[in-house]
Amino acid sequence: MNNEKYGKPARPFELWNIGNYETVYWQEKQDEYLGFMLKLYQSQPLTGFRYLHGRKGDRAVHIGPSNAPVTMEEVEKVVIECRANNFNKVDVLGWEWSYEVNELAKTLAKKNGVDLKLVQIPSVNEIKSSLVGFDLQLLKIRDEVVEKELLKYVKFPEVAYLEIETKVKDLPVPGTQAGKEVTLKITDFQLAPTAELAEIASKVKDSRELIDYWAIDWDYKSDTFHNKWQSFRVKKNPKVDYEARNQYNDSGEYQIMVKVVDVFGNDTNKVLKVKIK
Repeated sequence: MNNEKYGKPARPFELWNIGNYETVYWQEKQDEYLGFMLKLYQSQPLTGFRYLHGRKGDRAVHIGPSNAPVTMEEVEKVVIECRANNFNKVDVLGWEWSYEVNELAKTLAKKNGVDLKLVQIPSVNEIKSSLVGFDLQLLKIRDEVVEKELLKYVKFPEVAYLEIETKVKDLPVPGTQAGKEVTLKITDFQLAPTAELAEIASKVKDSRELIDYWAIDWDYKSDTFHNKWQSFRVKKNPKVDYEARNQYNDSGEYQIMVKVVDVFGNDTNKVLKVKIK
């Protein structure tokens, strides 16, 4: 880059594309969407249930909505239907997760005798890159093609346990109404046991060291993720910042979306809500 023209050296940047155009299209074709996701997850469809969409081995499968986070109310309905129909294991798949699900869902399920797994649906971009040349938008992909390519590329990781502490405090702004400062702090981050994790577990003193990158959209509108803050590991400092702050000057209820990428490349998304008065 010509420094004389721009005056400053170029800095690293990252281009984010949530690829949500297909998910908007899927909202109009709910049956096709559910069938496609069950196919990707290599599970068989179930009929006669309201919240149990499929079955994989001895586990029931629920597919979360394409346009909204999986909520605690949704998980409760899944668990109730499992209990009523003698399913004691269930996988709940989601694109995004409401703030309370990560902490409370497994506890609720365990109390009801149900073994619950929260499973992250891979991004649309990841699915598209694995199925190049096929009509993803129209969901017209032959079963044998999906099964063959799925085994190679598309992964459905179990959602990491992510605990975030939220604090809101007054932050007076000269000449304006008093603002509020919101602080987010990652207090815990736990990955589901895997062979890869077992290899490095003894070298990790704090499980948060498994975070490679995290980013925040401070005013998430339930559509496109806008990266407004980020922290990532570098060679000189192999740990991310565990705290982030943002100032709000206008009252209202805000959604905050947090994206965490672990050292194995898996995403964990979480949606928080804060009220500014």
